[in-house]
Amino acid sequence: MNPDEWFQLANSIALAGWLTLALSPLAPRLLQVFGGTVIPLVLSVGYTAIVLTHWADGQGGFDSLRSVEQLFQNRWLLLAGWVHYLAFDLLLGAWQVRTARREGIAHVALIPCLLATFLFGPAGYVLFQSLRASHRASKARLADERGILANAHLALARLAEDSPRYTGLAVLLGAAIVPLLGALTLDTRMFQGINVWIKPLKFHVALVVYLFTLAVFSRFASVEITRRPWWQRHERVVVLAVVLEVVWIGAAAALATASHFNEAPYWAAIYSAMGMAAIVLTSASASLAWAIHRYPAGNLSPAVRTGLVWGLALTLPLTLITAGTLSGLGSHWVGGTPSDAGGLGLMGWSRDGGDLRVAHFFATHALHIVPLAALVCARLFGRDARTPVNIAAFVYIAWVAATFIPALMGKPFLAGMFSS
Repeated sequence: MNPDEWFQLANSIALAGWLTLALSPLAPRLLQVFGGTVIPLVLSVGYTAIVLTHWADGQGGFDSLRSVEQLFQNRWLLLAGWVHYLAFDLLLGAWQVRTARREGIAHVALIPCLLATFLFGPAGYVLFQSLRASHRASKARLADERGILANAHLALARLAEDSPRYTGLAVLLGAAIVPLLGALTLDTRMFQGINVWIKPLKFHVALVVYLFTLAVFSRFASVEITRRPWWQRHERVVVLAVVLEVVWIGAAAALATASHFNEAPYWAAIYSAMGMAAIVLTSASASLAWAIHRYPAGNLSPAVRTGLVWGLALTLPLTLITAGTLSGLGSHWVGGTPSDAGGLGLMGWSRDGGDLRVAHFFATHALHIVPLAALVCARLFGRDARTPVNIAAFVYIAWVAATFIPALMGKPFLAGMFSS
């Protein structure tokens, strides 16, 4: 195998580790050992083997930046450096999971830290330490707020009761990730510069997170609403839309063709239908925002409830704007190389042109990030601090716009940091 093939394999192994850390509350000991020990050890053994067999071939060293640049001219040693990052970032993520569980930090609150560590390493460490400091400072003053996310085990145990349909589908899609990882390892076919199974894998992960989030947040809406027949029918339609989406994307991967922007016969019609399905499944966040606002339940502070409503309510319109523009342009790339092979990190975002998937990503995660900001506001400014939460929501809208508009102009995300 050449360095490029080993690179793809190492990425797949690391991604499996991050998924196990994200899902670790389902089986804490087993998944932590797998994601926090076994997979980092595999990556470390691979790193050691590469260094031992290819170190003598390299030039340069570590005494200056120019020497490091010269050292990484050797592709095998460049690969070793990348595996180094994968292993140590994963170890850092595992430490965060263990520390959060020991200190009583809710796993759902930890997810943004894991995501930041996955993408930007030390930045995730800074975010996690900030979360720890905030958690410790607010234990006595906001004990009732801990009821939202303080115990991940309790939250998971209640999911089936709070929303059996969303929870059941999330578990099913989570289980489907395992065969997808197997396909990713065994199938070497490529499409648009990446393995054909990476896209279905990303969609499964995103939908699992989305469905679990809806299930958790459903407990903060009155059961008088969530058990009404029309609400139940809407949930069934959402579940059907999700199933259709994953089947469509999986089928496209199996055929090594494009699921999105495919103008071939039948595929174009399916793409239009799946656009409607995407709107339907995203509408679940809007209906839940309305239910929590009009018919609240649970002992939520006004600040946190406001954040939940904002986050859920913003998800649909922000997604419609970003995804609608993306669909209308016929591509998520605006200039640059139309390939994910050289994209940013493991997300695949373009580094030499605009990529509308960045804004789309942040739009769909408004239901996570804005409520998290509301938690921080409640701890810093008090339970009734709605104004800071409202400001945070508008700041988030501005952030999505700040990633969307430059992409339309053909500029890559974080252009100043990653442009060559």
